Amino acid sequence: MRLSGWMIGAAALLAAGSGTNLAVAQEVGKASAVNPAATANLRTISIGESIAHKERIKTTDKGSVQILFIDKTSMTVGPNSDLTIDEYVYDPNSGTGKLAARLGKGALRFVGGQISHTGDAEIKTAAATVGIRGGVAMIGTGFVFAGYGSSTVTTPGGTVTLGAGEFTQTPGAGEPPSPPGPPPPNFVQNLIQSFQSAPGQSGGAGQGTASRGNVQRAEARATGTPNGSVAGSLTPQPPPSPLPPINQTASTLNQTIQTSTQQTAVEKTVTQQASGTLFGFIGGLMTTWLLDPGSNYQNGASVGRYTGTAQIGIDGSRRRIQANFDGTVSHDQQGPALPSSFSYQFGFLDPNEDPQSGYRDSSNFVAFPAIRRNGQIVSKIDDAPITNQDGVMVTMSRDMAQYYVSLYGMGNVTPCDCDYTKWGFWSSGSNQGPYYDVAQGFWVAGRPPSAGEVPLSGQASYVGHAVAAIQNDGSRYYAAGVFNNTVNFGARTGQVSVTGLDGTNYAGQVSLLSGTTGFVGSLAGDVGSRNMALAGSFFRGVSSPVGEMGGSLAVSGPGYLGAGIFAAKMK
Repeated sequence: MRLSGWMIGAAALLAAGSGTNLAVAQEVGKASAVNPAATANLRTISIGESIAHKERIKTTDKGSVQILFIDKTSMTVGPNSDLTIDEYVYDPNSGTGKLAARLGKGALRFVGGQISHTGDAEIKTAAATVGIRGGVAMIGTGFVFAGYGSSTVTTPGGTVTLGAGEFTQTPGAGEPPSPPGPPPPNFVQNLIQSFQSAPGQSGGAGQGTASRGNVQRAEARATGTPNGSVAGSLTPQPPPSPLPPINQTASTLNQTIQTSTQQTAVEKTVTQQASGTLFGFIGGLMTTWLLDPGSNYQNGASVGRYTGTAQIGIDGSRRRIQANFDGTVSHDQQGPALPSSFSYQFGFLDPNEDPQSGYRDSSNFVAFPAIRRNGQIVSKIDDAPITNQDGVMVTMSRDMAQYYVSLYGMGNVTPCDCDYTKWGFWSSGSNQGPYYDVAQGFWVAGRPPSAGEVPLSGQASYVGHAVAAIQNDGSRYYAAGVFNNTVNFGARTGQVSVTGLDGTNYAGQVSLLSGTTGFVGSLAGDVGSRNMALAGSFFRGVSSPVGEMGGSLAVSGPGYLGAGIFAAKMK
C-alpha cells in the first residue's frame, strides 16, 4: 500500500453510527472546530454537532468551521464563505465513496480522507470543478492551490492538473484556468492565516493528529491516444537519456552489495535496526517522445516537472528494498504528450518475488524496476500498464553525493550531513503504446514524527542542500544549492533561502500546516523572474523528533523549469 504525505489533521477520529455496510446516513460528519459565527441551515453550529447531508454552511467575516467527515476527510470553511454538501456516500468496509460540495463564495481548505484516495472528491465553484486526489487543497471562487497530492481543475475553457505546491487562477466567463505555477508571494501564508483562529478564538478544540492515507491517482493523457497502434516488436531503441545517467553507479553498488558475504555480529544488529519504512518526496523532470506511424520517434520531446511522494520499505535481514514513487506531472506549453500521473515501484519486499534490490547498510542500497516472476511490470503510468521498463533508484552516501556534486559541476555545495534522512537519484524509462516516457530526478525520505511532537514554541535553524533536474532553453542538467530554513515554531513559519541553485538565489517564507508535520510556501529568485514552490516535512534526527527535514521543490521562469528535493539538518 502506498502512503501519502502528512496532511492537515482534524480534531478527532469519528465513526459512523450505522450498522449497514453502506453509510448514506443523514449525518455525514461533525463540526470538529467552530469559531462564531457559523451556521448550518440557519442554525448556529457548536463543536461536536452533527453535519447532515445537503447541509448548507455559512460563515460571517469572523466565522469559520472545520468539518470532520466519516471517512476522515476534513474541510475548513473560512470566513465569509458559503458551502453546500451536495452528496456524501461512504462504505467503511471498502473505503470507497463519493463526496461532492459547492462553494458559493469564500474559501475552504480540503484535507483528503479515504474517499479522495479513489478520486471521488469534487468541489465546485461558480468558475470551476476541482477533483482532488489523496491530498490537501485550498480552494476559492477564483483560485486553487494544491498543497499536497494532485488537483484537476476544469472550467468551460480547459483543464489543468496541479501537483504539490502549484497554483492556478479560475477567472470565470468561460476562460481556461491559468497555467500551473507557484502562488503569488505570501498568498499561501495569508490564506492559511485566514483559516486559523483569530486572537481570542480557540475553535473549541485542540489540534489533532495527522493521518496518512493511501494515494492512488489516475488521470487520462492530456491529448488522448493517437490513431493506430504500435506492436511491441516494432518498438525502436529508446532515444538517448536527456540527463546524465546513473545506472553505472547503481550497478557497481549492487555488485558490491551482492558479493558482500561476511557479516559481523555488530553489522547484523545494525541491519535489524535499519528495517522499517521511510516516507518522503520526489522531484524531477518527465520527458515524453511520441512514436510516429513509421515507428520512429518524432523530433523533439515534451518536458514537464513532476513532484510527488516516496515510500521506501527496508528489510535489512533479507537485504531487500521496495520503493514506491507516486507523482503528478505538470503540463505547460512544452508538455502536450506528457502523462498526468505515475506510480513506479522498484524492488520487492515480498519474499515470493525476486528481490530486484540490494541492501548493504542504511546509506547504501539500490533497487531496480519491480517485475514479477510471471513477467508483469508493477509500475503504471496514468493507472495503465507499461512495457519495456528500465531504470533504478539508488541512495547517495555522503562520499558519493560529494563526488556527483563535483562531477556534474553543481557548485560549492556540501550535501546534508543527515543522520536518519536519506536521499538519492532515480530514473525510469518505459513504453506505453506510442509513447516513450523517461522520468529522472531525486528522492528524499525520512522518519516523520507525530504531529504532536512538532514544537509550539521556540526557534531552530536547519542547513543542508537542494538539488534539481533543470531544463533551461532546451538544455538539461542537474544543479545544486545550499538550503537554509530558520523555523519559528511559535509563529508557525520558516524563513527559507536556497542559494547558488543554477546561479540563482531564492528567498521566501514557508508556513507550517496546522496539526501536521508539513510545511509549504513559495520563494522568489533573483534571476530571470524565477520562482520556487516548496512542500516539505520535518523528519526525526538523532537528538530531536524534528531534527531533520526534507521535501520537494519546483522551479519555473521564462524558458526555464525544474524540480527536485531538499534535505537539511538542525544546527
